[in-house]
Amino acid sequence: MRKWKIYLPLACFCGSLLVICIIWGIVRGSVWNGQMELRHLEGDEGALADFTLKGKIEDSQNTWDFSIEDGKLEKNSFHMRTGTETVYHIERTVGAWKEGELSVWSSYGTFVPAADSQVETKDTVDLTVLKGNTHFPSDAYQEDGTLHGTTTVFDKGQAVFQLEMHASAAGGTKYRQWNYEIPTNLVYIPDKPLAEVCVENGEDYKDIQSSELWIREAPVLVWSKEWQMLYGTMTTNKYCSGSMGLYCFGPDPAEDYTSTSEEEQTMTEPFATLAEIPVSENRLVLGLEDVKEGLLLFIGEADGLTMELYSYDGVLLDCMKQQTEASVDELQIQQTDWEDGRGIYVIGSHEIDENAQYVHLFAGYWVEDGKITAVYLPESSQGDVTYGVVGKDRVLTVGSFQELWDGKAEMEEIYTLNALELRVYDVSEDPAGRLIYHGKLETDIDEDALEVLMSCETAKGRKSIQEQNSRGTTGWRRYLMVEDISGKGGETVWEEGSWYQY
Repeated sequence: MRKWKIYLPLACFCGSLLVICIIWGIVRGSVWNGQMELRHLEGDEGALADFTLKGKIEDSQNTWDFSIEDGKLEKNSFHMRTGTETVYHIERTVGAWKEGELSVWSSYGTFVPAADSQVETKDTVDLTVLKGNTHFPSDAYQEDGTLHGTTTVFDKGQAVFQLEMHASAAGGTKYRQWNYEIPTNLVYIPDKPLAEVCVENGEDYKDIQSSELWIREAPVLVWSKEWQMLYGTMTTNKYCSGSMGLYCFGPDPAEDYTSTSEEEQTMTEPFATLAEIPVSENRLVLGLEDVKEGLLLFIGEADGLTMELYSYDGVLLDCMKQQTEASVDELQIQQTDWEDGRGIYVIGSHEIDENAQYVHLFAGYWVEDGKITAVYLPESSQGDVTYGVVGKDRVLTVGSFQELWDGKAEMEEIYTLNALELRVYDVSEDPAGRLIYHGKLETDIDEDALEVLMSCETAKGRKSIQEQNSRGTTGWRRYLMVEDISGKGGETVWEEGSWYQY
């Protein structure tokens, strides 16, 4: 009997180990084993050495990180999530400020009635004017379940730039906050009157919802690492007129941290207005990028794309216009940092109707020494490009298969894809590009119905989506995602979101 008791701890240990092994086996049975291959199809493999690509394949529980560096594929790490809880991040850290960090807590646009607008205000909350945008959190409601506030209807709106940013250091013991509420010179006149619903609940809650959802997403911000300052403007659409400011929000280098108990005032002027950009139905602000030696502004026009390069104190350094066959109403932008300059890849489209775009502009530009140069002007899209990485004399495109692109497409959410095509073009002599390398990054997860959020959808795409749905996929859907591509000697570029990714 005593001998049996001696072996009891060992038996318990072995039993626990067996249970752990069974659980691990079940989990591993649902985990993709990470098979990836970079196949060199044609051309010089060394052409990839100028680019560093980082990406991941993940599902709801697991992530494989991989990279392509010096032309070689490496699986860097595998990690599993400990749970399925969702974390909502309010702030976004943009960079270092003094001995701490600066974060953007909110940036959005609102409307107020323009000076010559006809205004009607009611002391009630009328949610019918919001075109379906009727969600308010529980804090907005009174104890009896009602909403208290006002409803304002007006025919002309003046855009207001709202920004809240915080800085903290020394574990939060040093703190500073800036609140901006800047009336702009942008006038908005839609086909139908504007409406604003302001909901209040005591002194602690106030929220304004607009019938025009576009305005909340209009601000675009860029951070200058060298100057430690935040810059911004607002994108516009065909209903906008007047002008939009190119702003510097600081922080002022003369400012410093304050006590966390000190109350910050709302400022109605930016730290500096660098320029006023005229806008109209045929002149749209589409994006803004920090290119290390200045601020690059993108303006869509009826016959092309205009790029204006400003210094950090508002001096216009260079201006370039790319003629196009149709108007440029929307723009996707990707920037790549190199040791001696910045590369810019753009995809421009013309709005056919509310749910359809004609994609007609594919181009790459090089910014160096205060000058903008067109270095990549392909005759066509050269495949469904998800990433375009522009260098001074070489361009890397990463995307899906060329036959899936027909130039004209309408928006769709998902597409089935288990591989990426890599192409490198020499643009040193001809901006149309000469193909010098073609490879394919493949995975073995086709049977998993790999889903990737894409920016367009064709007839072939619809068929593939139908086939994917008919396979009856489970919740273990895996995603192939490129996170960052940098050039030789360059760094990752902080982006506010002018490049719309999946």
